[in-house]
Amino acid sequence: MPKFVMWMGLAFGLVGSAIMAGGVWSWRSNQAIIDGGIRTEGIVVDLEFSSDSEGGGTYSPVVEFRDRDRRPHTYNASSGSNPPSYSRGEKVQIIYLPDTPEKALIDDFSGRWMLPVFLLVFGGIFATVGWVTCYFYFRRRLIVSRLKRVGVPIDAKFVECYRDTSTTVNGRSPWRVAAQASHPLTGKQTSFTSDPVWVDLSEQLSGKDVPVRVDPKNSKHYHVDLSAYVDEED
Repeated sequence: MPKFVMWMGLAFGLVGSAIMAGGVWSWRSNQAIIDGGIRTEGIVVDLEFSSDSEGGGTYSPVVEFRDRDRRPHTYNASSGSNPPSYSRGEKVQIIYLPDTPEKALIDDFSGRWMLPVFLLVFGGIFATVGWVTCYFYFRRRLIVSRLKRVGVPIDAKFVECYRDTSTTVNGRSPWRVAAQASHPLTGKQTSFTSDPVWVDLSEQLSGKDVPVRVDPKNSKHYHVDLSAYVDEED
């Protein structure tokens, strides 16, 4: 498994974890307002449109309310929707902190939890994909390292070098080498497929045998050794 896969996984994991941390912070901030805040009535005076990169966008309510001293304040909701969840002139319940009225939220599910839940779910998906990718990368590295030390060496007949179209990075798909040999544990004719490489090795391997290391205890673990032709870390 190429090293760039690990770097991609690490980037996804770190970004996802940071987004989840933002979700936790947002959750705790909203909970502090709910626990220590004062409830009052506000009016939606505007719907603020935020565009996205795909030409769409969301509408976030702008709410005016007065605190317990009758001083006016404006609250711009941190989350929005499309179509908008509110309309201009609509009355809504507001919770605000008495000492810092600018810290407020609309007292409904959307106002309380939409942003924290979105950040936690979205970040969780990114983090899961990233850290699982890193796990399988390092797991594969450990397996290959062990196979190079204790694996049973065999020579497999080169069959083909084909594009693995199930994987695409920046519009490109890697190559995989396929070879066949009698499996030293089962005695059956077996196909062995290499980890992905980014060059076509058809010419270099045509008519040759490909070295393979097979786990003496687990017939499913093997490594097609292409180190003589490519840097397997790339």
